[in-house]
Amino acid sequence: MNYQEQYQGKLQTLEAAQALIHSGDVIAVSGAITEPTAFLGRLQEIIPRLEDVILVKSKDNDYEYLRDPATKGHILTLGHFYHTNFREGHALGIASYLPSDLHNYMRLRTAYKPNNVFIAKVTDMDENGNFQIPYCQMFEREAYACAETVILEINPRFRRVRGGVDIPIDRVACCYIADSPLLTIPRSKPSPVDEAIGAYIADMIHDGDCFQLGIGGLPDTIGRHLFDKNDLGIHSEVFSSTMADLIENGNVTGKYKQIDKGEHIAAFALGDDHLYATLSENDACHIMPSSYANDPFVIAQNDNMISVNTALEIDLTGQICSESIGPVQWSGTGGAADFAYGALHSRGGRGVIAFSSTAKKGSVSRIKVTLTPGAAVSISRNLADIIVTEYGVAYMRGRSVQERAAQLIEIAHPDFRDELRDGAKALGYI
Repeated sequence: MNYQEQYQGKLQTLEAAQALIHSGDVIAVSGAITEPTAFLGRLQEIIPRLEDVILVKSKDNDYEYLRDPATKGHILTLGHFYHTNFREGHALGIASYLPSDLHNYMRLRTAYKPNNVFIAKVTDMDENGNFQIPYCQMFEREAYACAETVILEINPRFRRVRGGVDIPIDRVACCYIADSPLLTIPRSKPSPVDEAIGAYIADMIHDGDCFQLGIGGLPDTIGRHLFDKNDLGIHSEVFSSTMADLIENGNVTGKYKQIDKGEHIAAFALGDDHLYATLSENDACHIMPSSYANDPFVIAQNDNMISVNTALEIDLTGQICSESIGPVQWSGTGGAADFAYGALHSRGGRGVIAFSSTAKKGSVSRIKVTLTPGAAVSISRNLADIIVTEYGVAYMRGRSVQERAAQLIEIAHPDFRDELRDGAKALGYI
């Protein structure tokens, strides 16, 4: 039987794919833009007949079942990064958080409880009988490898990229077509605070440096400051739209990278149509597994690695919380600790944590004497390096608690500096 004959035999309906799900299954679905949204969008239809199903997914997209208390006991959704949908499900007892660093998240999870079902949104089959998961390699390769049942949601709009996960037709139990627009993220309009912080960080990035940025107003602002830089390298968790602009403009060449020279590396992509086109058309762009892209020991091999991430709060000793508000899980560790370690150990590297000095319309300081009770420590104070707010830059590397506290107070919002100073004195920090 040739590839096309196999394809025709396995090309079925979404309802046929749903019939392959059974009580007790452990399901993993691909993430970000490749999440199988048609399948998850109709998951509510089959949940009543299921018992004790576990679903592992990423934070993107919102579904009715994650707000329905009636699903308790039928399906439990696990995530390594929260968004509104997960927070609501968590409050109902139908979602739970998987504490993890992205570089080894799925390897550790499948070693403990492997998924027997894997569902992904993919390109159509090529002449060699392969589908491809094109824009995301956060954990897909590991989840696919251990699955007994593989279900594919074909999106004809998907285009192949270098480094995507190939899935041969003989590994597929069922596939169906679900044509839908690609998930896009609009360009962010920077705030005055973003502009101030972005200017500080852009001054730290020099010709030939290798950098990592996230998604949002601040990373976009930093990226716009890099159009006068030359021969930059990208080794990142995520490809963003701004990165595509810098690649197209010639600011990013990877010329001075120590590993993957001349290549632009990230584990997944999330942005606009121009970004997705760039990844398909530019052979220097390479989607790599997070087990490689986020591996701290790989990151550290590039000299002059500058990593920029954000946080919810930091205490005066340098403990950084990027993921919870007190005990309430808000997002996730993701790759924050991965890149903090990698940048700190890179020759000439800099690990930057940047955030506005206040939250809740200025009523709360993000720099605190001690972390909010219950807050998760996402980045150990031993890995804290450079902290930036709109009020300046504080250096943690090699500094004592006394020196750290003094610097952090100086970049806190002026309204909170006296309070922080009093708290630091009470604890003997200064």
